[in-house]
Amino acid sequence: MTAKKPRLPGIHCPHCGDRSIVRDSVQVTPIVRELRLVCDNIDCGHYFVAQLSVIRTVRPSACPNPDIHLPTGKWASQPANDDTPAPANDERPPAATEAAPMSG
Repeated sequence: MTAKKPRLPGIHCPHCGDRSIVRDSVQVTPIVRELRLVCDNIDCGHYFVAQLSVIRTVRPSACPNPDIHLPTGKWASQPANDDTPAPANDERPPAATEAAPMSG
């Protein structure tokens, strides 16, 4: 069995929309990293720079850096185990209880 490669954050090419591959990166500050990317589409060939940035704390560190000051917040989306799922049938009655169209 072969080991799986780790999944890296991805970004699509802003011009053609195909995936881009990180070729190199540089740590700019303790919370910002610059990524140098190249578009995977050989017909496009776009090279560009993106930034990866830490924006907030979700769970405080057990060994905090006194020089780092991040706002505290929640995850941006609902958790996968949300206890109040939306109804699957848009609150319509089940199909079996609806009257069948009459032919004739």
